[in-house]
Amino acid sequence: MPDTRPGLKFRDGVCVACVHYKQRRTVNWKNRNKELERICKKFRGKNGDGYDCAIAVSGGKDSHYQVYYMKEVMKMNPVLISVGNIDSTKTGQKNLDNLCEIFSCDMILHKPNLDLTRKLSKITFKEIGSPTWYIDSLIYSFPVRMAMKLNLKLLIYGEDVNYTYGGRYDTETFSAKLQSKNDVVKPIHSFLSKKYKIDKKELFSCIPPKIDDYKKFQLEPIYLSYFVPWDSYHNFLVAQRYGFSHLGHEYKREGTIEDYNSIDSITYLLNQYLKYPKFGHASATEMASRWIRSGMKSRDEMINYVEEYDDKLDQGIIDGFCNFTKITKSDFWEIMDKWYNKDLFEQDDDGIWKKKFQVGKNLQAKN
Repeated sequence: MPDTRPGLKFRDGVCVACVHYKQRRTVNWKNRNKELERICKKFRGKNGDGYDCAIAVSGGKDSHYQVYYMKEVMKMNPVLISVGNIDSTKTGQKNLDNLCEIFSCDMILHKPNLDLTRKLSKITFKEIGSPTWYIDSLIYSFPVRMAMKLNLKLLIYGEDVNYTYGGRYDTETFSAKLQSKNDVVKPIHSFLSKKYKIDKKELFSCIPPKIDDYKKFQLEPIYLSYFVPWDSYHNFLVAQRYGFSHLGHEYKREGTIEDYNSIDSITYLLNQYLKYPKFGHASATEMASRWIRSGMKSRDEMINYVEEYDDKLDQGIIDGFCNFTKITKSDFWEIMDKWYNKDLFEQDDDGIWKKKFQVGKNLQAKN
């Protein structure tokens, strides 16, 4: 990963993502598993014949692995909590349905207010370069609020992205109480309410609870990745055994090197692509880095793949976002221009952006 990734730290020239991955070799996973079993024992059957816990899911490979592990391995009785998207691929919807069927679980799905989603998608694309801010805000807040409403005390998340990939709160911990502060969702709720006159009541469902709320309700949100050696490709292989489908038979995405990660929505991927103009890396870099860390591929092998794919913005993303928000493609590209980092890119006389860096070399850029 390049040092343009926000919050990423380096130790003696090695990023913390690699440092933390290497540290996994020293973890006593049997003891971690016993620790998880103690947590599950504390909550198993606490609500009689009702749910033991809640699991935040999207329907993806990691969601399948979470539900598999908590239901089949830990023998818990979970309810699944999910948030709808701007749009869904057929494969994504099929996978979400599969979660309920294959593991025999109930699911609570929050379908966002489409009028508000459309409005906020345009605003946050223009203001902060995060067009899926509202959906992401719901993903972090709705499962917590629903678990509290159901009087459940254990909420399961998958991966601690701060620890795994680097971020502000990158100390290893099982607790997910600080997840909403990992900078994926910027706290701009008050700004939106004041500047754009959006009713605070409409934003309530996407405002994450405060730390004191967790204590008040005695809710324990945990990362499953703390207790098991988390690996996205391994999760994909396990998920396949339980009916998970990759996207390859429905849609061929531009700009990615695989077809099993973040496949629930094409339009949603605009947020992921925007890392490229801002920081010089996107989906291909992130997946290549995972493969390198796990030993699936070498760094030299993956540089060419990143060079070829990372800068490609899928036409389906553009079409989906413009159709949903009802903006023209000219307006779309005008807003996109705003987010190009001029330390990393330069624009020619026809408005085309060209990178000034070479993949795998020091970028020497400001965040």
